[in-house]
Amino acid sequence: MSDLNLSHSSFAQEFAQALLLEQVHFIKKQLLDPNHQHYLQNFIHQVYQHADKILLKDTIQLKQLQDVVQKYAFELNLGADILEFIGVVAHKIHHYAVHSRTIFNDLLTDETFELWLFKILELEQLRYFIQDNLQHNPQIQQVSLQLANQIVESNTPWLNQLRQYTVKQDRISSKVLSFIQDQQQNIELKLEQQLAAAIRKQLSNIILLPNDDLADIASHLWADIKQRTLKETFSQFQSIDFEEFFILVYETWKELRQTDYMQQVILNVVEAFYEYFGDYSLQELLLSVGIDENDLFIEAQRFAPHSLAALDQHDLLDDVIKSLIAPFYLDENTQKFIENFINQKKFSP
Repeated sequence: MSDLNLSHSSFAQEFAQALLLEQVHFIKKQLLDPNHQHYLQNFIHQVYQHADKILLKDTIQLKQLQDVVQKYAFELNLGADILEFIGVVAHKIHHYAVHSRTIFNDLLTDETFELWLFKILELEQLRYFIQDNLQHNPQIQQVSLQLANQIVESNTPWLNQLRQYTVKQDRISSKVLSFIQDQQQNIELKLEQQLAAAIRKQLSNIILLPNDDLADIASHLWADIKQRTLKETFSQFQSIDFEEFFILVYETWKELRQTDYMQQVILNVVEAFYEYFGDYSLQELLLSVGIDENDLFIEAQRFAPHSLAALDQHDLLDDVIKSLIAPFYLDENTQKFIENFINQKKFSP
């Protein structure tokens, strides 16, 4: 009797293994056969229809969502390969731009420019804030002074020669020259201060011009800029400038995301999203971003056949399918069920 039970147990194991291999073969055939699109389509249909019954708040909790943001927005750092890839992309963008005949008006229409222009002009309080900072902010005053210094130096090369001119010590000419150079420095400093003040004043006056005047100035500038090609503009930059710009943006974001303010802003946005869409079903959430069942099937058809074929080409598809269903057939309870089923069929009248 024990030999018989052992035989039934061994048969159950072999039968389970055979069923496993047969199901792997069946699923693989369904996935790879282009004539069996209904297999994938039916799966997507079932998922999409059931998504109408599942609310976002039942699928994920706010804390979980915030934890994801915490990890990928606040903590994740790009690896060396990705940073190198950014550099490669920057070079390609620059190369494409400097060979493009596209004009700025193709990217930004006159109507769009006017919408942005008049929206900005409506922000009068912001303009008054900027004007006040131009006059009283120490950092802006320092920047304007540096700009004035550069203007003076670039337009008075002969003064630079006088600064560097020297004569032998202990002569009257040496003392006279030293006096002149000292006075020159004082004059230059006062000139730079007055020029810096004039720059800030003129900018303040421009900022507080009536909206119609500002719109007229901006429109004249746009009329000149909009006909320029990307090639004409971006040829003024080197590809390395693009690369450094993208890297600088990333490095700035790494610093900015560590501030309490920015983290709270992002987490508040996440919380607002969750509160607004929490009672939406997953199907409604997809529809709110313009995705329906047909879109899901089209995208699945776009990527799935090639990906599945690649897995099969490398003899990996069988293992992938088997890893999903093998635990059932290899489970002791499943094999016990098969053995009991065989015994019942054998001894049933």
